[in-house]
Amino acid sequence: MEAFKKFDFDGNEKWQSYLKSVELTNDSPEMLTKLKARWYKKNVDPSFELPAAAGTGASAGSKFSAGPSPAPTSTSAPKPASATGTGACASSSSAGNSSSYGGYAAPPPPRYGGGGSGTYGGPSAQRRLFMMHLAILVLGVWAVVPLLPGGRRAYIFLLRCSMLAQGYKIYLQHGLPSVRPWSMAMAWVQRVIPTADFLQLLVAFSFSAAPPMVLVAAPILVLAAYHAAAYVAAHHSGHPLWQRYGARVHAVMLRRQADAVLLNAACEVATGFMLVLHLLTPARSFLTLVFYVQILKLKLHVPDTAMQHRKVWAMIDDYTRPYRAKLPPAAEAAIQAAACWMSAVPGAPQ
Repeated sequence: MEAFKKFDFDGNEKWQSYLKSVELTNDSPEMLTKLKARWYKKNVDPSFELPAAAGTGASAGSKFSAGPSPAPTSTSAPKPASATGTGACASSSSAGNSSSYGGYAAPPPPRYGGGGSGTYGGPSAQRRLFMMHLAILVLGVWAVVPLLPGGRRAYIFLLRCSMLAQGYKIYLQHGLPSVRPWSMAMAWVQRVIPTADFLQLLVAFSFSAAPPMVLVAAPILVLAAYHAAAYVAAHHSGHPLWQRYGARVHAVMLRRQADAVLLNAACEVATGFMLVLHLLTPARSFLTLVFYVQILKLKLHVPDTAMQHRKVWAMIDDYTRPYRAKLPPAAEAAIQAAACWMSAVPGAPQ
């Protein structure tokens, strides 16, 4: 701990570069200390552990909790309804709130400056990401618009390009894993798993061999549009075409950003229901369904996606409650058991 306190963070260029690539969810010293500790353990001393008392102020945004904790970008997330795990399972899960399960640490969100500028890494990395997002948008239009030839192939390349972009973002945020010692490799995995980028990569991978689905492509295209618009606004805001058309569109996008991420969550949940319906068709894939349900469960606990997904499940709960009241008690009990399982923290003792 003494070496950590004496470490010259202000004079370390690697730390300063990393700090510029993230955005703290609040200005508290505890949050900055936890961010320093995570970076210090990854880049300086793998055996370093920050005492629990030193980071209690930021624990709510740094660890998964068994209950419906708010996402780090919001200070007043609504408590989810029974479809997201309240009710019978809330009391059993609340006992584990004080513990950290699996060592999952909340990832730093993408850094968007005052004018929507900057995402990951330096200028060259941002330029590469912009080209990837631009390719995703072109492939998305090609794959989604009917009657265009090669739509199936464009859809496959869309998912592959999304995997490439998300993998590059993970590399910029967390670097490459260290094979030795094994503990460092596992620590890297635990840092990467609870990130929206990693889960989006898993989604693209799991559907790369499935028939084209607009619900799968929609969140990818929405995110690509926001990232591409942020880059153009930051680096080409003086272009006449941007000033005449792009700036207005970007302003509307920023005003509707909350609706856009909620739409993404709704599409992702709807994809799960579509996979259930596909079990009745020749295009069924039970393995894809099981894998995707696990992704949806993680999205209920990952800070970047938890609030939106819990809102969607709460809306589903409100809409279906009158119909569920007519079901036999055994059916409602099964639904509540599934909700409890979905709301349980991955890796936590049941």
